[in-house]
Amino acid sequence: MPIAIDKDRSKRNSKSLQSGQGIVPLEILMMGWMCFLTVAFVTLVVFAVDLAAGSKALYLYEVDGEPKDPVLEYLVKEGKPRFEQNHPIFLWRQETTSYRPPPRVIEFYAPWCPHCQHFVSKYVKMAKEIHAVHPNIEFHAISCVAHHDICKDQGIRSFPTVKVLKEDSYDVKKIKLGEVDVEHFSRELRFSNDSVEKTKKNESKHDNVHEIARVIPFRLHDVHDAWSDAALSFEFALKTGIHMSNGPLSPEEEKAFRDWLELLSKTLPIQMKRTHDIIHLLLKNFSIAVESQSNMDNLISQNIPLEPKRQWHTCTYGDNQMGYTCGLWQLFHIMSIGVVEYNQHNAAIPTRHASETLRNYVEHFFQCEVCRLNFLDMYDNCSFDGCHRLSAQPASTEHEWRELPLWLWETHNDVNVRLMGERMEQNSQVEPNSWESQQARWPSLVACPNCWREDRSWEEDRIFEHLHRLYWHGNPLHIRVEETPHDFDTRYEKIPLSRKIGAIVFGVLLTLALLAKSDKSKIHAGRHKKIEI
Repeated sequence: MPIAIDKDRSKRNSKSLQSGQGIVPLEILMMGWMCFLTVAFVTLVVFAVDLAAGSKALYLYEVDGEPKDPVLEYLVKEGKPRFEQNHPIFLWRQETTSYRPPPRVIEFYAPWCPHCQHFVSKYVKMAKEIHAVHPNIEFHAISCVAHHDICKDQGIRSFPTVKVLKEDSYDVKKIKLGEVDVEHFSRELRFSNDSVEKTKKNESKHDNVHEIARVIPFRLHDVHDAWSDAALSFEFALKTGIHMSNGPLSPEEEKAFRDWLELLSKTLPIQMKRTHDIIHLLLKNFSIAVESQSNMDNLISQNIPLEPKRQWHTCTYGDNQMGYTCGLWQLFHIMSIGVVEYNQHNAAIPTRHASETLRNYVEHFFQCEVCRLNFLDMYDNCSFDGCHRLSAQPASTEHEWRELPLWLWETHNDVNVRLMGERMEQNSQVEPNSWESQQARWPSLVACPNCWREDRSWEEDRIFEHLHRLYWHGNPLHIRVEETPHDFDTRYEKIPLSRKIGAIVFGVLLTLALLAKSDKSKIHAGRHKKIEI
């Protein structure tokens, strides 16, 4: 019986390349190259986005390569010796140069600090007014997240901090925030402000108006997001907020820090295992941790496994500048619910003890100056009847324990309303009306319709149930953490991008090899033969 070879197969063979023992069709090779080029393109895009996100999280005065002239953002320069990076010439005298510095103003800030963000427009506007008449005066900005060592050497303990240095001088003088204006700088730097005032009058009063949303809606999230964000902010604070100067903590700071760690060890859910491990480690080696930042960093890096970098999920809307403070509030709320949970099964923690511990932590370790002073003022003056609601004695009923998370919730909402008003004032918008003030409070009517009455008062039981559901509910057996890039901490290590790309390329090549093997098997099996009958 005659046998005819499939002509189509013959044509395909004529378009094939001999490769070792088998035949690899050109179509498969071209597919492989297309996959490789696609992966390379995606790699470049991811790298660019990651770089831009990192820049945005570190700086306020130069983002995505766009400077806010005439303010000069001090940036990390690759390849420059570490000593030179940490000792910029406009702050430290360099013996090897004849540079004579001009008069200069320097702001030290943290990008996560709401009042630092509000201060940007004021600082830039004032710099433009003065620089237009006195171009020799320099205005600098230093991010204390990007340049933590510089800020420690300069003794920066609150944000924003403004300092001035006269011409050809390295004698630094701190300026109170209430005195940051043209008139005060004219006295400190010895220039006439008459011309500056004329320049100000010629400018449009709407120059600094920005189109922004008056009310920003709350972002929906679940208990896993809250735990993850709280853990991130806890570790971020350890890296940037505990040792704010060179040397050991003061006795007052030591006590505040130990009390805070001990409180968290009792009140955080067990699912925040990594956070518990760090707390246990620090308490066990407390005398070492409080000696210096490097001691604390080494303790953690040598005993706590590294994990992929990740970023905050809640309240950021893609802007990681706000992630730290939002995550810190999450930590506070989780702790407050945790007090209620802990007290149900253990010797009760007095609610006043928990609130005092929180207050002292904020006093010593939260560097946004205006935020800190406002919180301390509210607490020390018994806002929301805190002096009566929070008991110094161990209470015996859950109703009394619930006063702590409810008091903290009211305090947080008051902060939200105040920050919204400040943001509108900074952007020359009319002050918020009663409806907008209500919308700045959480939970929203959408998230918890039963929490609010028609007269805008709240149902305490429903509010507590909502807080419990958001920060503790279900106490699931695992914590979901999504691996998303974030660049706030050099100790974290994400899986290198090269490894990810290598894995993808390996998968593509493996697929091609399997296809080639399959094609070879078909040849040997004679599956492409036609039989003429």
